[in-house]
Amino acid sequence: MTPVALDHLLALALAVLFPLRAALFGYRRLTAAEPADVPRVRLWLYRQGIAIQWALAAAIVALWAWQGRPWHALGVVPRLTWGLLGVTVGLAIVVVYVLVQRGKALEDDEALARVRRQMRNLERMMPRGAEEMRWFNRLAVTAGVCEELLYRGYLIWYLGHWLALVPAVLVAGVVFGFGHAYQGPRGIAVTTMVGLFMSAIFLLTGSLIACMVFHALMDLHAGHVARVAFAREEAVSPTVYTGEPTWDG
Repeated sequence: MTPVALDHLLALALAVLFPLRAALFGYRRLTAAEPADVPRVRLWLYRQGIAIQWALAAAIVALWAWQGRPWHALGVVPRLTWGLLGVTVGLAIVVVYVLVQRGKALEDDEALARVRRQMRNLERMMPRGAEEMRWFNRLAVTAGVCEELLYRGYLIWYLGHWLALVPAVLVAGVVFGFGHAYQGPRGIAVTTMVGLFMSAIFLLTGSLIACMVFHALMDLHAGHVARVAFAREEAVSPTVYTGEPTWDG
C-alpha cells in the first residue's frame, strides 16, 4: 500500500492548498463583503465548501478502489468492538446532556451572550435565515463525513508511511487545525485539539463511523446555537449587524 503520485498531490492539497483557499479566497471574501452582500457570499461559501470536500473525499475513495487498497485501512469499515460500544454509550450521554443544557442556554440571555463572545470572530460565517440554516446543516454533515475521512482516515494512513502512529496522529491534528486558520490562533488551537480527540476515538473504535457522527453533531449544534444567539442580539439591538434583513423562526 505504498503511496503513489496522486497520494502526494492529495496530501499537499489537504496540508497546504485547502487551508490557503479557506483563508485567502473564502473567509476573507466574506469579511470584505458589504453587509447587504454577506448573505449571498455566506451561501456561496457553504455550497463551495460542500462541493470541495465531497470532491476530495470522492477522489480518495476512487484512488483507494483503483489501487485495490483494503477499506479497513481507510477506517470506513464498521467494527463491532468494546471500544465502539463504550464510545457509543459515551456519545449518547453527551448528546442528552448537551440537549438539556442547550434548552436552558437558549432561554438564558447571559449564556447566549457568552456564545456571541466566543463566536464573534466567526459571526459572518454563522447562519441566519431558514435557507442558510438548511445549507449550514448540509455543510455540517459534509464536514462530519468528509473531514474525518480526509484528515483522520486518509492523512494518518499517508503519514504513517514515514512516521510512527503517535507522531502521524499529532501531525494530522496540526494540519487539521491549520485547515481552520481563518478562525485565528484560538480557532487553530481548538480545532487541533478537536482533531486529536477525534483521532483518539478513531484509534479506540477502529473505524471513522463514531468520529463522523460526533463531528457532524458538534457542527450542527454550533450552527443552531449561534443562529439563535445572534438573532437574539439583533432583536434587542436592531442597529447590530445582521447580515440578513430578517430572521425567521
